[in-house]
Amino acid sequence: MLQRLKRLGVKGSRPDAVELRRTSSDLGDARASDIQGTSPVANGAVNTSPTFNAIGTSGTVTMVAGHFINGDYNVYSGVNKIDVILPSESAGPNPPSAQPLPPDIFYGRDDLISDLAGLVSRTEQPRVAVLGPGGMGKTALALHLIHHETVIARYRNRRYFVGCDALPSAAALAQRILQSIDAVSNPGENPVEAAHRALKAAAPTLLLLDNFESVWEAEADHAAVRDLLRKLVDGPATALVVTMRTASPPPGIRWTIAHNLSPLSPSPARDVFLAINTAFTDVSDDDNAVLDELLKELDYVPLAIHLLAQISLGLSAAFVLKQWREQRTSLLSLDPSTQDKLESIDVSIALSVTSLDVTRNPQAIQLLGMLCLLPDGLLHYEERLAIITRTFLTSMSDFFLLRKLALVYTSGSKLGVLSPIRHFILAHHPPDTQHAQCIYGIFWKLVDTYALVKYGSDFHDVIKALGPEAGNIASLVEHAAQHDPADRTLEVAINMSWHLYRTQPSTNLLHKVSQLVPGAAPATQARYWRISGDIAAMQSRYPDATRSLAQAQNRFAALGDELQAADCAYGLGEVLRMQDRFGEASALFAEARTHYRALGEHTGVARCLARLGDVLYLQGRYPDASAMLTEARAEFDGIGDRLGATQCLMSLGNIMLMQARYAEAAAMLREARVDYLDIGHRLGVAQCLRSLGNILRMQGRYLEASDALNEARGEFLKIGSSLGAAQCLRSLGDTLRDQGNNTEASSALTEARVLFLEIGDRLGEARCLRSLGRILVAQGSRAEGVASLRRARDLFLEIGLESDAAKCSETLDSLSSPWGGFRIGREAPRSVDQDARYVGGRNG
Repeated sequence: MLQRLKRLGVKGSRPDAVELRRTSSDLGDARASDIQGTSPVANGAVNTSPTFNAIGTSGTVTMVAGHFINGDYNVYSGVNKIDVILPSESAGPNPPSAQPLPPDIFYGRDDLISDLAGLVSRTEQPRVAVLGPGGMGKTALALHLIHHETVIARYRNRRYFVGCDALPSAAALAQRILQSIDAVSNPGENPVEAAHRALKAAAPTLLLLDNFESVWEAEADHAAVRDLLRKLVDGPATALVVTMRTASPPPGIRWTIAHNLSPLSPSPARDVFLAINTAFTDVSDDDNAVLDELLKELDYVPLAIHLLAQISLGLSAAFVLKQWREQRTSLLSLDPSTQDKLESIDVSIALSVTSLDVTRNPQAIQLLGMLCLLPDGLLHYEERLAIITRTFLTSMSDFFLLRKLALVYTSGSKLGVLSPIRHFILAHHPPDTQHAQCIYGIFWKLVDTYALVKYGSDFHDVIKALGPEAGNIASLVEHAAQHDPADRTLEVAINMSWHLYRTQPSTNLLHKVSQLVPGAAPATQARYWRISGDIAAMQSRYPDATRSLAQAQNRFAALGDELQAADCAYGLGEVLRMQDRFGEASALFAEARTHYRALGEHTGVARCLARLGDVLYLQGRYPDASAMLTEARAEFDGIGDRLGATQCLMSLGNIMLMQARYAEAAAMLREARVDYLDIGHRLGVAQCLRSLGNILRMQGRYLEASDALNEARGEFLKIGSSLGAAQCLRSLGDTLRDQGNNTEASSALTEARVLFLEIGDRLGEARCLRSLGRILVAQGSRAEGVASLRRARDLFLEIGLESDAAKCSETLDSLSSPWGGFRIGREAPRSVDQDARYVGGRNG
């Protein structure tokens, strides 16, 4: 086996003298080193078998000359030589055979154990197959099953654990079963027939054949092993349980149940980790979040979690996550030189790959490599496998082989690979260029079809098609950028980023292909910088947005693309508007409007008009703003631009809110929200919900207001809008202040102010400072309150909001009287600062 593992790229030394140190856990394959209990003693000559020491559940276990010795007991484990098993003097008369105890650390499988135990206890001749990939916890589950109280009640001490590791034939397994049940064969009798005879005459007996794939795969002809299975289950009182690294049990037997073990759920996965690494039971929320992310990236595979818990002892979660992302499965080893499948995830996976026989099945390992490029699995795998088969004719039969060996799994319409297997295969058996190009082609076509579709009635179909594939597309773009650095890869990243701009703004894909930009065509470079700038603006990264959009504008101008250059000017105006630089923003909108008119681009003209209306709104010039937005809405309706018309309707609703016309405001905002939902504009939906929450607050309906604002904040966070989330938090703080809960209000407003500072949003900061100043004065901290109000006033003046600055000055003047602080503490606090700042979605 060592040579086979070396061929697979797994390093190590001979296992002969490896000292194994394990902690019982929910592991894939328990070993005889876990043995505890009474046992017969083997009499026989000493041979030269390997020797090792291990730490078992009942102390040190030593293997010498084929015997596992645990305290006063030992169990023979030889393969080539079968010794007669006799009880030791200390074991007492007719002792039961030794059995490994189930591991103490075992979570998430209790219901399954109960169900299987009931089946094994109540069914005549039950046949149970526990299946799945290595490290999934098959042996641990089987041991808990045969030690379940209902199973013990039926089979008493005739429950036998029979390890099949390294057995070369059906006859060898039959002989080991005879040993286990303390039976002997007649002179010259075939051991298979002897086992059959013994079990047919036996009291209720349960056989657990662990790692049965070893003997199943030992011979190319399975007839002898299948014959043995049939004779084992022929016993009228025999129960059979097998564990196998496969997705389907051996044919020819009517199995009562064949259960494929799935990974743990998140909660029991965390329980397994914390049972081993107890230091993590008392860590920060940030560390807990990192641990949850780590466990998720391991796909909650029990062996991987066990090894991770051991490795991370004394280390921070962030450090371990960083190491995992750099080293992947090579990190999950307790000893770099080990060949123990329970001490190294690579060794465990390599054994499964060995069963695949890469030399005989080269196309199967290539198909597996293709699938490993997809962290979220191959969705709609039946039709996509058919596409792959057009290029690689054996793909369907290769799929069946991979599934049989549990190297892949199916779940509904998804064909997936568990994370540890995926990373191992990519490190040791990556797909070649031809196979990688095949899987690229499927997903590049998907991006071409959907990514540039704009908001509208079809946008829900776009989200349905691209949303579940976002992780796969990101993985393929990263792989292609490294192995196929072409303009095509860059174009796919740009197009997909436009979709992300409309759904969940992220520059992740753009970063993955940034090294391809200098060598790309000028037009492609300009498109790259434009989408980079637009997404940066959505993320409130205003300096980055300005730099990127300026680069894009210059490149489009040099190419003579006036429309795209005008779009960039509009985008730069948006960035200035978001930074409360209203004069400069208005100038750019006016400039872009002129260009759009010259080009006959009516949508661009209407958008500039709408944004100029928003600037007037932010300056408190509500009648002028309302007139301009009404005009812009009419323009949008005339050209059939539903998104633009809806944005104007929302802004008009916000103006009504500021004028305390709450019923009219709510009606407009509800209508706008319905339109946003219909066209799939998540940002607009969240903005309307925030405004409706502020209306409820102004009406004194605080609980409803808080619910709406919290819901809106959650939506902003989902789509990556830091500004929207901060605005909701500020409104929640003001809602708490309205209710007289100054302590919690101060906490929320302080947190919101920090967020506004990080974003670079001076208006949001000023409004938080004003509210905090009032709270401080009301709490008797007059000096601090005055300082906060003065800072707010100065910021309002810098922004150009003179009316807001004047309100701060009035409050400060009132504080100069002896009763000023009392009046501020007693005054009705409710007022609303509704913010119209949002990126206008000109690429709707």
